[in-house]
Order: sequence, then C-alpha cells, then structure tokens
Amino acid sequence: MGFWHTGYEEFHEPTGLPEFDYRQPQQVRYACEHCGLHFGDVEELRRHRFEQHPLRQPVLLIRGRTRDSMPLVISTPLLPSDVVIEDASKCFVNGASVAPSALPQLLAAMSRQFVELTLQNEGASTHCALDFQIAAEADLAGVEAAFLRLARDRTLGIEAIARFIEDCRAFKTARLYCDGICHYLYGVLAKEQAPDTGLHQGQYKERYLRAQDELSGFDRPLANSIRSLVAFHFNHFADAATLAAEGGLRHAARAFEGLLKGLPWHFELERSAATGGAVEDLLTDQDTLEILADASHGLFELTTRTDVLQGHLRRAGMGYDRLKRALLTCEALAACQDTDSHVAARRLAREYLPQADTRAWAEAMLERLKTP
Repeated sequence: MGFWHTGYEEFHEPTGLPEFDYRQPQQVRYACEHCGLHFGDVEELRRHRFEQHPLRQPVLLIRGRTRDSMPLVISTPLLPSDVVIEDASKCFVNGASVAPSALPQLLAAMSRQFVELTLQNEGASTHCALDFQIAAEADLAGVEAAFLRLARDRTLGIEAIARFIEDCRAFKTARLYCDGICHYLYGVLAKEQAPDTGLHQGQYKERYLRAQDELSGFDRPLANSIRSLVAFHFNHFADAATLAAEGGLRHAARAFEGLLKGLPWHFELERSAATGGAVEDLLTDQDTLEILADASHGLFELTTRTDVLQGHLRRAGMGYDRLKRALLTCEALAACQDTDSHVAARRLAREYLPQADTRAWAEAMLERLKTP
C-alpha cells in the first residue's frame, strides 16, 4: 500500500508498528583476517594489511635467478642446491601436489621434460615453466669438435657456418648449444658486414643477444668465451670479467670496469696471457681485437699512441664500441703534459658526464684535469 501525504501525520504522534524499535544503525566494522583487529573503514583495513601483514609472493630461484612466467630452458643438469623456494607453503608440478621440500630433488632428476609449476601461500601464487633440454655430454663434445674444425680453417663465412651446422646435425640433444654458437657467428658476420652475410649491420645485436640467451645455461669454456665477448661488447664489463678465461679480455674488462667506478687506467704495463689462437681469433670480431690490443698497454705507452687512439675513435661511430675507445683515448690524453691534449680530454669527459653509467668516470676525470 502506498503512502499518501495528507498532512495528518504532522499533527499526531505515530501510533503504528509499536513493536518496531527505532535505533541508530550500528557502525560497520571491518576485521583483519590475519590478526582479528577491527577498523572503521575499508581504507584503514587496507593500510593495516599493507603495513602489518605485507603480502609476499612465492619465489622460485634457479641458480640464484628468480623465475617469471616466461619458460626457462634448462640445458645442463640441475643440482638440488640450484633450486631454492621462498615463501611457498604449497607446490604443484603439472597440476600434481608436491611438498615444497621435495621440489629441488624432483627437478634435479629431470632431463627432457616441460614442467609447469605453481607455488602458493596464504595470499598469493606464482606460476612459472621450466623446459628441460639437457644435452648429452657426448653431443656437447661433438659440437665442440665440429667448432674446432671450423676454427682450424681460420675462415668465417656463410658456407663455413653451414658446414658447422651440418657437422652438428647428429648431435640432437645439443641443438640449443649449436644454435647459440651459430647466432653469435652470424652476428660477427653482420657486425663486420661480410660480403655473403645477407644481414644488415644492425641485426648483429639481435644475434648476439640470442646467442647470450641460448648459451646462458652452458657452463663450458666455449660458451663462456662467447658470452664474455657479448658482455664486453655491450659494455657489461663486470659480467665479461667473470666469464672470460685468463687473458686479454678479462684484463681489459677489469680495467674498463675500474674506469667506470672512477679509478684511473692501470699504470703498469700488463701483457695479455697467451690465448688459444685460432679459436679466439674466430670468435672475436675485428673491432674488439683492435680494442683489446689498445687496452693491453699501460698508461705511459698509451700516451705515445694518442694519434692512433683518436683515429680509432673517429672511425668508431656511435655504437657500443665508441665508449671503450673514448675511455682509452681520454685516459691517454689526460696523461699527456700538453694543454691541447687536456682540452681534448675535457671535451670527451664532458660528453659522457650526463650518462648515469659513465658519470663517475667523467667526474673523476674532470677533477683530475684540474690538478696541475
């Protein structure tokens, strides 16, 4: 029945619904499910949860690196100690429940499986995938023997890489190893613009990065040599020094790493240790060989080569190698005793002053040039 306003109720006390108790509604309270405390509004509860009960996402670490949703290719056997789980109370492997404590041993036993993992705790879950493609030792050795045959010919080209691929066809479980080496070699051809490459020069970066990614799971001298060269090219000097074998590349990477921390170039002459000859020559592109040759000199010897270094710098363009050449050239100029060299050194240092990764070196260089 509708309510018709007649004005009558304005002059009479309400008499209907005597059993109804008119009371102010109670204030809504919001309880924290973790500790039971109550709050007057949702925002207070959210703030309490964030500050007092922060949500921690379950984490899977493989060889010290956290995993995301992108599949990780596992190319060399895992040890149980390579697998670490954090903040997970439940674990599911391809949908089947597994005790978190049992997961490291389970994964270490796998060789050729694709695994989908879900880690859970009370408030969050993490999903990741592992693609086990463990290569047989005999197949890895076969790929390396094929590469040594390629290196002995001392000629890198499309046909040589094609022969290498054909030689590796029988080593099926080491396909990823072969692919990573090939991507790097194609990258060298693209970077040097070999006549038969068919790749644009800019495509070398993609090839280098693919090689680095595909070889990242192989802790073998050949794979580490390639990865160290890629890291050195992209000016990741700490990674290059860690991966490189003893010799010119490791020495140069450490020296450049020191420069970026604001330290001066090494003052004593350091000669590179003997390397493997044809293998390293084949792996190392011409620009990097030239940079390594320049970086093998001590500071005094660099001052006698300023014209050569400046010529190398002018030809370097604006790619990654320009930074290495600029650092060497500036260090040599700053060590000279004439005003013109110091003016040129200041100009180079100021060029790199705005960049975050070179600011420490540039500031230290400009400070040194203030001192007579």
